[in-house]
Amino acid sequence: MMSMASHRLMAASARNAARQLASTATRSSTTVASTAPRSQFRNPNFVLGIGSGLVLAGLHSATGSANDFYDYRFKSPKDADDLASFYGGEELMELYCVFPIVGQIMMRSATFDDTGGIKTQGFPGTMEVNMVFSDDVNEDTGETDWFNKRERFKNTLFGYTLWDMVINFGFQTKDDGSRECYHAGEYFHGNVPILSQLMLLIFKVHSRWVVWSTEHHVNHYAFSSGTTDEEEEMEEESRANMPLFLLKHYAWSDLTAMLFGYKEGDLSRAEKQPSFLLLGGKDSEKDELPFQKKAIQIRISEDIEADKQAMKALSSKYCPEDVKKILARRATIARRRTNAKHEVSGDEDDVDVDEEAAATSDVYVMATELAADRAMRRMTRRPTIAATN
Repeated sequence: MMSMASHRLMAASARNAARQLASTATRSSTTVASTAPRSQFRNPNFVLGIGSGLVLAGLHSATGSANDFYDYRFKSPKDADDLASFYGGEELMELYCVFPIVGQIMMRSATFDDTGGIKTQGFPGTMEVNMVFSDDVNEDTGETDWFNKRERFKNTLFGYTLWDMVINFGFQTKDDGSRECYHAGEYFHGNVPILSQLMLLIFKVHSRWVVWSTEHHVNHYAFSSGTTDEEEEMEEESRANMPLFLLKHYAWSDLTAMLFGYKEGDLSRAEKQPSFLLLGGKDSEKDELPFQKKAIQIRISEDIEADKQAMKALSSKYCPEDVKKILARRATIARRRTNAKHEVSGDEDDVDVDEEAAATSDVYVMATELAADRAMRRMTRRPTIAATN
């Protein structure tokens, strides 16, 4: 009897000890699990890393992209068709690149893609450039009422989009008959922190220089063809290398005027009026620009899609070499149409093209001329479509 009782007592003690051990183990694991996150948040490096990541994400979301990120305008007394020719030609690109070597570097590796756009050196990686021209003619005067060049720059690296930007150049005729030129940043979308903020800042500063130099060139030196040789030389210098032009013709005279003054009525000084940004004048009324109007936005979208479809149809019909010849021929037609000294029929087969020269010509210039050619074709098609409807 005593032996059985002792066995039962020992078994009960063992069960109690097992229960206590299991309970202690459960409490220990719960304590470890609950204190682990607390110990991580007490680690200053961990907290700093999480905080920095959140701050960087917030800053990038707030400053890495922007809509309507610049809007500069100036008035010009120049002829509407001359302004359309300038904004639709290669002259604007020369001013946009600031220095000739920048344009040479960008265009040296430029090639056409399947959609008629350009692929060239990016910052960093590869940059895709696409442009579309849209305009309208005043039926009463027969002059260009407004002109818009929409240009998209998309920078990729290993297939990933680093930044994507759309800018618009052009002019519009206001109600009082004056012409207002504009440079407007439609949007900038950046996907890489720090790089996005840096590129956005660079483009904002760059845009101010471009509109300054454009106004200075257009209102003072552009469209001097047929005048004196000296004026034509000044026009070319102003367009090809504006910084050197300002240094050569303005910097020294401005410095001496600041130090020693100049005589009142000095015609050489009176002709050299400072640009509108330096005068600090009030901005013109911010009327809605052509590309900001809903109807024109729809038309621009249709123009972009029509250009893509035209290039797809061309690529499906001809081999790449033949496509390049056709593009070169169309670019030649567009170039000659803008020159009043040449009269060219609309038949592409009647135009002789130096294939070797076309193969080595500036791809951006060709793309600009092709965009102008496509715009001209759309202009001739629209009245026909309207008449049939």
